[in-house]
Amino acid sequence: MNALRAALLLCSLGAATSAVAQGSPSLRGDLLSLAGCLRDSGASPSACIGTVAIACVGAASNNPRGAEAACARREEAAWRERLTLALQVTGRSLDAGQRSRLAAVQLAWESYVSQKCALYGASQREELQAGRQAGCELREVAERAIELAKGLSQAGRQPQSPPQIIR
Repeated sequence: MNALRAALLLCSLGAATSAVAQGSPSLRGDLLSLAGCLRDSGASPSACIGTVAIACVGAASNNPRGAEAACARREEAAWRERLTLALQVTGRSLDAGQRSRLAAVQLAWESYVSQKCALYGASQREELQAGRQAGCELREVAERAIELAKGLSQAGRQPQSPPQIIR
């Protein structure tokens, strides 16, 4: 993959999700909920995974099992927005070759998550498949967004001592 294609991929991902956030009041609210949870969670951002989906399923008291997939996808959209922003910010500090590698890693990761969660969903009872697959995708996207955000916050820090080589 050349650098131009990688840059276009990263830009198109950002433009698409930003447009969704601007047009969706529920996504804006979900982003605010996640931001509040992440602010309050301190060093445990993973504790915020599922907060929007769980509240959404709880609000669907007439059919919670049927709401699982839609609620997981709703929260995944908010995490995906955060993931896209983290990718954009990360890409800004990289040269063309590194951006290309970042885009290749991200494409490989997307393929891995798709296959992993499809396999997991297919291994469930039929009535649980859609919800479990969507939940798997939610967790994976959230964990990737957290991982990239953590890398961004550590990017400016210098190690306290140089790495030691053990022989």
